Amino acid sequence: MEDGKKGLDIFGLIKSVLFTDFVKGLVITLGYNVSRSITLRYPDTEKWIPYRRWRGMHTLNKDANGRELCVACELCSRACPTQCITVIPMEDATGRGIADRVAKVWKVDLVRCLFCGFCEDACPTTAVRLGREYELACHDLSCTVKEREGLLKPQPVPESFEGGVVVGARFVRTPGGISVVADLSKSRKRAL
Repeated sequence: MEDGKKGLDIFGLIKSVLFTDFVKGLVITLGYNVSRSITLRYPDTEKWIPYRRWRGMHTLNKDANGRELCVACELCSRACPTQCITVIPMEDATGRGIADRVAKVWKVDLVRCLFCGFCEDACPTTAVRLGREYELACHDLSCTVKEREGLLKPQPVPESFEGGVVVGARFVRTPGGISVVADLSKSRKRAL
């Protein structure tokens, strides 16, 4: 028993004299210093397109005929833990009953939103989805509240696009300022 303890003490003494732990840490640090950088040249020439499961800004979907899928059942606003979604229902122009209900007001306050996806899970008609748009910065709080009309516009990255890639990017001047537009034809996997 005593010989085993001496062996461990001698081994610990040799480790501390030769600085083996320090050398191991130094090897790891130097390995990162000579490895290839994975920095993106965003937004000048590259943009990251996240995977389909990414939870970004909300979108409201339409069916193949162009009708809104939202029936204003208000389940999304009830499922929201922060109560950032407001839905006010109304009947459409025909007035034939609840089957023809649409949302008169559908808005989301992105400052309060957790992007948890509960609204997406609660929707029975798959009308509300969390898209892949992650560039949500703005200069004042008025642009953080998204209305129904803006959420019905088609998203720049289609749902069928796989994602998880770096694509080419370019700047485009819009009425709201300058934005970065992705060129989905030029894509490559991100090196980690």
